[in-house]
Amino acid sequence: MTEKLEDRPIEALKKVDVHGDIAPEHVHDPMTTILRERALQDDLMRWDDNRGRYVLTGTGRRRINLRSRKPATVIRFHKRCTSS
Repeated sequence: MTEKLEDRPIEALKKVDVHGDIAPEHVHDPMTTILRERALQDDLMRWDDNRGRYVLTGTGRRRINLRSRKPATVIRFHKRCTSS
């Protein structure tokens, strides 16, 4: 369940990129309002007057990309033996 709560902001940002907002205008539930306000405060999206919709900022795009990456693999390095 914790994973789903952590994924909500990322899924909301993906909706902003596609639809211009976290949810359609007629949706007024508290969670949507909180997600929208949090994204604005964290500078993940902003209102674009020319387009008349929300757009992702560079920070928002980076946040989506960081979450979509797979965990890194740890590679062990062995000390090279040098014989004289």
